[in-house]
Amino acid sequence: MNKAIVLSPVIVLMHLLGNAWADKYFVLGNTKVHTVDKSKPQAEAIAIDENGVIVAVGSDAEVRNYVNQMNGEMDYTDLNGKLILPGFQDSHIHAVEAGIYADMCYVPEATTLANIPRVIRNCANGGSFGDQGWIVAAGIDVGILMEDMFYNFCQQTPLSVLDNHFPNTPVVILDSLGHGALANSKAYELVGYLNMATDPPGGKLIRDYYNSHTGIVLENAQQKFRDAAFPVSSRVNKEKAYKSLKNALVQLKQNGITTVSDAGGFWRQAQTEAWTRAEADGILTVRSSNAYYVYPDQSLESQRLPEKLANNPDSLVRFDHVKIYVDGIPSLGTAALHEDYLPAMELPQGEERGFEYFGNAETLNRVSKTLSDSGFQLFFHTCGDRAVTLALDAIEHANPTKQARVTHNYLVSENDYNRFKSLNVVADFQLAPSSVDLSYQNFLASTVVGSSRAAKVLPALELYNAGASITLSSDWDADVLSPLVKMKTVLNRPGGRSLPNLETVIEMMTLNPAKLLNHADKTGSVEVGKYADLAILDRDIFQMPTSQIDSAKVVATLFQGEVIYDLNNIFVSSPDGPDNPEDDCSDSILQMRVWRKGRACSWVRENVNTRCAIRGIASHCPFSCNKPDLCTKDSLRRFQFVGSAKWKGCAFVGRRAEKRCKKPGVRNTCRQTCQGVV
Repeated sequence: MNKAIVLSPVIVLMHLLGNAWADKYFVLGNTKVHTVDKSKPQAEAIAIDENGVIVAVGSDAEVRNYVNQMNGEMDYTDLNGKLILPGFQDSHIHAVEAGIYADMCYVPEATTLANIPRVIRNCANGGSFGDQGWIVAAGIDVGILMEDMFYNFCQQTPLSVLDNHFPNTPVVILDSLGHGALANSKAYELVGYLNMATDPPGGKLIRDYYNSHTGIVLENAQQKFRDAAFPVSSRVNKEKAYKSLKNALVQLKQNGITTVSDAGGFWRQAQTEAWTRAEADGILTVRSSNAYYVYPDQSLESQRLPEKLANNPDSLVRFDHVKIYVDGIPSLGTAALHEDYLPAMELPQGEERGFEYFGNAETLNRVSKTLSDSGFQLFFHTCGDRAVTLALDAIEHANPTKQARVTHNYLVSENDYNRFKSLNVVADFQLAPSSVDLSYQNFLASTVVGSSRAAKVLPALELYNAGASITLSSDWDADVLSPLVKMKTVLNRPGGRSLPNLETVIEMMTLNPAKLLNHADKTGSVEVGKYADLAILDRDIFQMPTSQIDSAKVVATLFQGEVIYDLNNIFVSSPDGPDNPEDDCSDSILQMRVWRKGRACSWVRENVNTRCAIRGIASHCPFSCNKPDLCTKDSLRRFQFVGSAKWKGCAFVGRRAEKRCKKPGVRNTCRQTCQGVV
């Protein structure tokens, strides 16, 4: 007996639609891929699925074959020999602070004490910053001012100069390295320093020969001024922090950086809130594993940091580290050393070997273990060799389950070299040109620590040879952000102290920090199954002298498969075009791709201020974003092309404009490309 064959309605529908439901793949081909994957170190092409995940890595033919075998639709971009690297991961930056500093009145490092008031008065609004009535500036070199002040027997001090010009307004001027500040008497009064006879915990109030305040504070003592000028309760302060982060995100993607660890974490100043707000608003173009600052002037219990732990692996923003300062910096005599500073530093009696934020090893050990046991990853600031020893001792005492890191490491005792590997501690270095410059080493040798210790400053090669895991970060904005500049620097250190090769250095800036930040399963190398976090360079830096690497440029950055930076319009058409629109100033009716999802202009109108600021959205929705100047321009977003549901750009439309401009919605999406097309 014959039975009728009944087809599922779904199968019938799939048959009728043909390839309409086929998976779509974004293929980058005719390129050179340095994968940082030892099983397949080089490739010519990669395929990325609609979730931003890499699904194929190999030759051009292999990747094309993969897409064909999957019966998928291919959006192919010819990169014409450009170099693809994993997106750079900067494990030590100060993103929010960088933007805040950029908005402040700038006082150049070399400004003399007498000229500081004039510089401030010439700034916008006379240096007024925020809504708390403070004058706030930044940029001076506290070390130079201290040297000049004591050389002139304190005839003038920052306190006296600022009091003379600003007697009734609190003034604070932050130094260029984040370890000191100048302030006037009004500022001292507001934070409770004016009549303080001793130094506050974790900080120093510099006094003159008569034990009077000079207006110079070092290390954590500056935080009271920051708290007063930028209180967490201030709406204006919160907006400034948020704006600062948005500005920082632009610079990060321009440098091919797709992961960061923000080491600022000053939660008493709303800096941490900016990150969580950015994720909620959907504007993040990096993943971040950030740190809370541990305040030495506040009891650990009252800081309630365990309640602030945020460690969701699916979130782009995690606050899962704590930044524990052990000491200060060598040039101010606040780095903690095993042996005395040189007499030229003229340090007070009892401080010849520097300074400790938490006062003693017992407190440091207790703080470290408590926070580690609470689930945080430990992140220590250490510049002096004694500080490194204290941090390693604290790590050994805490016995953490997560990898700890020690950053800066200007001086490291040779007795501690092997401890990094044995304790599974990451050594994080900032090897910018200023750090390895011979003039800086000569300064350390002649004035700070002597020639034998200065010759071993920043022992990255030595710790690498001892088997330590190394990461290379920037400490931006205290130093240069560019990964390419750092590559050049570490591969051309004087005295035979260069790191071994470019492959190793790239790994220290991609996969090693990914392991440290606990997301190497998602990113850090170009491998199948990981997100397409990519930096695209205009040339193959493996084929050029290491001394010229910084001449290469990041021309595009992808984050989870989304193009977030495109210097030369590799992926989209140029926004420049004729001035006379053929269509009125209307929004595109086509969906655009935003964060791997199709979005309409109605979605933009739900949060105009935030969403119109995302790259390319205003050109797609000029009416909603109130951008009439963009009404003659092409959309800079990839959009869902009619008929095939492919995500395309206006460059695709332009290749067959006479046909494609007639598709519904295309003319008001690609106004420039379709102008004049009948």
